[in-house]
Parts: sequence; C-alpha cells; structure tokens
Amino acid sequence: MRITLVINPSSQDAVEALRAVVEELRGEGHEVAPRLTFEKGDGRRLAHEAAEAGFDLVIAAGGDGTINEVANGLHEHLASRGDDAGGGPRLGIVPLGTANDLAGALGVPTDPQEAVRAAVRGRPVPLDVGTVNGECFVNVSTGGVGAEATEEASDEAKRRLGTMAYFLTGVKKLVSLDMPTARFSGGDLQYEGPFLVFAVGNSGRTGGGNWLTPRADIADRLLDVCIVREVPRTELLGLLPELRAGEHLDHPAVLYRQVRELRVESDEELSVNVDGEPLGGKVLHYAVSPHRLLLSLPEP
Repeated sequence: MRITLVINPSSQDAVEALRAVVEELRGEGHEVAPRLTFEKGDGRRLAHEAAEAGFDLVIAAGGDGTINEVANGLHEHLASRGDDAGGGPRLGIVPLGTANDLAGALGVPTDPQEAVRAAVRGRPVPLDVGTVNGECFVNVSTGGVGAEATEEASDEAKRRLGTMAYFLTGVKKLVSLDMPTARFSGGDLQYEGPFLVFAVGNSGRTGGGNWLTPRADIADRLLDVCIVREVPRTELLGLLPELRAGEHLDHPAVLYRQVRELRVESDEELSVNVDGEPLGGKVLHYAVSPHRLLLSLPEP
C-alpha cells in the first residue's frame, strides 16, 4: 500500500512515535511518505498532491484543523475529477490535537501508533463532506458562544489546560455575552431571533467533548442542526451539562432538525468555526457535497 502521512509536528513525542511506526510499516512492505506541515494550507496541499500521485491512503496526524485541511485537499481532488462515489485515497486519522473531537466521536485510538495501524488495517467507511460558503468540513461547524470560545482559547491555554481551555473561555463569554440574532431556514426549520449557540453537524462532537449534534451520522447525506435559543442565565446553568452530554434535545429552548441545506442570515457579521477553524460572514450557506470521501476506521 502507498501511504502519505501528513503530520502537524506540534508534539515531538508524537513525531518520534510516528517515526517508529513508519519504519514498522516499511518493514511490512508498504511505501510510506511522511510529510510535515509548517503553515496553514500545507495539509490541504499535501493531501491533494498525494491524491494526484495515486496514493492509496492519506493519514492526517494532528488536531481537528489538520484533519479538516487534509479532507479539503482530498475533496478538491474528487471535485476536479467529478467523482462522487468515494474514489481517490482513503482518509486516516491520528489524533494529536487538543480536542480531537472527530476522532473521539468515531472511536479512533488515542495512541499515535495504534491510530496509524488502525488507519492502515481498518475498514473503509463512507464519509459525507459538509460545505459552508465553499469551505468543507467533516465534523461540526458552530456559531455563537461555541465558535467564539474555540477561536479565543489561546494556544498556550490549550497546551496547559487541554480541553478545559475551551470551557473556561466559554464561561467568560457567557458572563458578558450579547446574544446574536439570525434567521435560519432549511427544510422544515424556520427560526428568526436571538440564539446562544448553533451547530451544524456531520458528526456529533465539538468544542472539546460537547455532543451538540448527537444524532449526526457521517454517512446519511444530512446535516444535523441544533439551535439553542436565548435562555435566562439562571436556566443556562442547568442546560450546560445537558449540552455537554447530548441530552438537550427535548429542552424547550432547543431546536433540532436534520436538513440537506441550511441558510443562516444576520444583519451583523457572524463568527463561526468550521472544524475548529474560524470563518465569518453575514450569510452562511450550508450543504452536503455530492463528493464523498472514504474514511478508514478501526474494526468495531
């Protein structure tokens, strides 16, 4: 098998662990090409180049942002060929980030060597690709408090505190938050008004372990939409644990739908994130791409 390993070298210990498993795979007869990223856009470019060169498997070793870049590169390859049947290289995941939400939702091993082996020997699973204003995502896009907490959590805080950095930043935002207002329309969903957070999920987990779209299925060709409308601060304290655990769907302040497309409009700039990467706009158009990837996952 021809394998490209796209590595975000943020952890030297992880890089050394990957070096050992690369030698192991080569000893088994695989062709393995490790590639390190240094700046934004490298993962996307390297994945696209690997697909064009005919590699069988492209493994994204990093956080949710690295996975997003690699998925975008593979999606570009499929789109350029007009391939909507899951062609091109398979995508593998090695979680090396702070939150690792997609990997956690899908049961990918946390040990780097085990994750690589799972990607090489795993089963191919269809993976839908969501889009928002032309950018792709494979996990979750959020707006409101979730997006702002993810964007404002510093790299130093994430290094020292891990996923707790997102929680602490989110609490600070809640104390002083002016609720944004937007218009949401898609399928049988119609809502206009203030909101605390919204999530558009291809998978279920975001923001360091919050199951905002717990019913999302990566292969059902639908996007799960969760909107948490404005609630009193006293009621919010009781709602937060439910949002974390994915037990909020029956709450009166929550709207939850499955749609093929969603339009979000606001009179002011909305701050959203796409698999943890920031994006903004007054009009956001979400959809499911016709081009589907193949994800290599561990056997159940």
